[in-house]
Amino acid sequence: MENSKKNSLAGIGFSLSAGILWGIVPLYIKFIDADDPYEIVAHRSLWSAVLLFIICWVSGQLGEIWTMIKQRKNLLNFFITTLFLSLNWGVYVYAVQTGQVVSAALGYFIYPLCTVLLGILVLGERLDKWAWLAIGLVCLGVIAKAMMIMDVPWVSLVLAGSFSLYAVIRKRMDMDPLQGLFIETVFLLPFAVGFLFWMSTNGQVPFFGGGAVNIALALLAGGITVLPLILFLKGNRALNMTMASLLFYSNPTMQLLLGVMVFSEQFMPRDLLAFGLIWIGIAVYFTTRARVARLAVPAP
Repeated sequence: MENSKKNSLAGIGFSLSAGILWGIVPLYIKFIDADDPYEIVAHRSLWSAVLLFIICWVSGQLGEIWTMIKQRKNLLNFFITTLFLSLNWGVYVYAVQTGQVVSAALGYFIYPLCTVLLGILVLGERLDKWAWLAIGLVCLGVIAKAMMIMDVPWVSLVLAGSFSLYAVIRKRMDMDPLQGLFIETVFLLPFAVGFLFWMSTNGQVPFFGGGAVNIALALLAGGITVLPLILFLKGNRALNMTMASLLFYSNPTMQLLLGVMVFSEQFMPRDLLAFGLIWIGIAVYFTTRARVARLAVPAP
């Protein structure tokens, strides 16, 4: 029981840290201001693979990884998660570069709902009545926001759908987060190197135009990608999908604040209705966890 409590507390810390770190990634993307958003994705893939290789090599995990990828089922699963991860990265960079940080935030507000539903359908998890109320309030908030923009929020939906599928598949695989992420970045490595080579042969200078500062920023792409994703996957592994999903709201909250306060994106007073419902839903969930846990303990 004590170990389970410690794992849950650690999982909460991992998930919150990941969400906050992800929430400030738009600052990095905006500062770079790359001409081609796919160059950022290429550098994230390349330097994440290099960083993870060093970590796995030093910690003696390469043998385990080789054993893991020799199994056909694992290979197929990692191929699928790599597709979802790369799609998510590409659309996210596009959203930040085109002034749609608030739309990206909406996508990550939708994301936990997708994972909760997938957790019920795929992982067989169950929700208590308070959790259903919380999810319902969040749903109302997301629907209200979607109605306000009077359009199909495809950026938001793609971000939510791709990352929720990625998270649920990775949780079902139940593999070491660091090893799994290394395999995924290795899968992306040929495409990343190929894209950077294509840039150089077409008169473009890789590393965001060259120079010591830009090269350092390109290398930094590995760190800002690896650290929060490892924290996220550790939290995702330690917690049930409902808890992990709702903790992830720290990410879009940070993005929303950046989009409005730093990047001066539009945020009307009516938007408080949508986001207010979402925040109330999160509050309902967390304030009822202790009570639900007490009711779940069998009588002696």
